[in-house]
Amino acid sequence: MANFDSFNDVVLDILDRMDEVTDGTSDWDAAIRRAVVRAFHHLHNTNPWWWALKDPPGAFLTVAPITNRTLTVAASGTAVAATLSSSVTPDLVGRKIRPTNKNYFMRITVHGGSSASITLDAAPEALTAQACTIFQDEYTLAADLGIFVDGLWGDDGSFIELVSKEVLRNLQSDPPSQAWPPSQFCRLSKRKIMLSNYPDAVHRVEYPYCLTAADPSGATDLIIDQNFRWLLADAGLYFGYLMKSDKRAGTAKDSYDNGVNLGLAYQDRMMRGLSARERASEASPYSLSRPGMG
Repeated sequence: MANFDSFNDVVLDILDRMDEVTDGTSDWDAAIRRAVVRAFHHLHNTNPWWWALKDPPGAFLTVAPITNRTLTVAASGTAVAATLSSSVTPDLVGRKIRPTNKNYFMRITVHGGSSASITLDAAPEALTAQACTIFQDEYTLAADLGIFVDGLWGDDGSFIELVSKEVLRNLQSDPPSQAWPPSQFCRLSKRKIMLSNYPDAVHRVEYPYCLTAADPSGATDLIIDQNFRWLLADAGLYFGYLMKSDKRAGTAKDSYDNGVNLGLAYQDRMMRGLSARERASEASPYSLSRPGMG
């Protein structure tokens, strides 16, 4: 228990500090287990800790555009059936198609692999054997993606900046154009991103990130480094006191806050070393100030 090796160890420590029995018969045993899970996610939601850095980082391959097909659309409308001049083997669902010399694109919503038949989300006009470009500028990333460390890194060493969707839309050409590397990307959802330009070919892209950690449980090792696992115990103690309406919650909160500040200082030293060359505060997408615990 003294080493805080596991979720169970943390629970026992908190029960002991709350003057509860630790043999599993405490009326507060189940509540404290919930408090530790809540504390675990509060700790990770308020700061991107070094122990949550994904190793190895995420990576994906971009998709080369298809430019050697023509598109036929019988009539305008939504959920419109259309035909390509010849079949395409990879599944095209999720890709976009831009008719040449037209100032719009359409999304492909249905396609069977090795088929020339597709369905478009919304076609503004009929087209007959119209030259087109089929491209992909949206990509789905890792299931445990939490917060990006910085941005995307192209296989040519280029850096692709993360911006808000509004900023990207304002800077992006309409419709999207081809370029590599793109200048920015934005997050569309938890896992999906959109590039400011669609790629010219297949490229490997790497993205360092902090993972979204699963609920801790049982006797398995915590994701938190050994020297800061006590911080989870302090956080769990605070939430446990809140559940119990115990006046000691304020003291526990102060201990947790102090622990977080110690962790932030340690992380700064660990990530940049003890050299004086980089002692000035580095630019970061994360603020060192935390939301209040209250």
